[in-house]
Amino acid sequence: MKAGDRLSVTLFFNGPSGPATFHNVAMETTYRADGDHRADVSADAFAQESSSWYFLEGVDVTATPAGGRRDAVVAFGDSLTDGAASTPGADNRYPDQLSRRLSAEGRQRPVLNAGIGGNRVLSDSACFGERATTRFRRDVLDQTRVGTVIVLEGTNDILMGETAANACTTTNRRVTAAELIEGHRALIRAAHARGITVIGGTLPPGKGLERGTPAETRAALNQWIRTSGAYDAVVDFDRVLADPLDPEQLLPAYAGQDGLHPNDAGYRAMADAVNLDAL
Repeated sequence: MKAGDRLSVTLFFNGPSGPATFHNVAMETTYRADGDHRADVSADAFAQESSSWYFLEGVDVTATPAGGRRDAVVAFGDSLTDGAASTPGADNRYPDQLSRRLSAEGRQRPVLNAGIGGNRVLSDSACFGERATTRFRRDVLDQTRVGTVIVLEGTNDILMGETAANACTTTNRRVTAAELIEGHRALIRAAHARGITVIGGTLPPGKGLERGTPAETRAALNQWIRTSGAYDAVVDFDRVLADPLDPEQLLPAYAGQDGLHPNDAGYRAMADAVNLDAL
């Protein structure tokens, strides 16, 4: 295989698996069939479809870069990194588009998408995974060849603190900017302890973040990310995606239908905002 090739993986289960681990918002199609079709030369049997990925957590590439460089970049975050509202099957999440940009500029390097829709910095969820401060070791530090991580987390801590509790949002307490900042500091310390460059992404505007306490908390966290110097570099997703005429909303040309997630063009703008020299 060469860089940019698409990979299909076929799994066969010789009996009921029980509850499946899965990546809910894959923005890609999984095809299923009854029986063992590993040796099939066509895909005709795979008539069942799902928009989630199951069981497979990742694929390691064994090629070693010159000089043993740690050249992999991890995009770590929530649904804004996961690619919610992008075109299914088009690979237009911002990490995908960052990878293509690197390749187009002759700076090809692995880009790992560690986004989980609904994920939070400070709270675990039965639906949206372990908190960022817990899963950071598995999803960033223990990955192969990682030299840089881009962190974009905190939107769901803010939003879910304003909603009624349910099985997915519990615990849904209101968080402060100071608590989120301390969570970000924990991620920075963990990355630096491994010699990993860590880039902070400001939280974009969007539906539910534009008024009252959510707006104030987002603004305070973003101001800290921009000005504290705690991150090695900053990518200002907020200013890139915001409508200059209404900075509490996404620019209409970049907004998905829900007003919170970008569309394909918005994810492209996010990828273009990353300073490649900071990686």
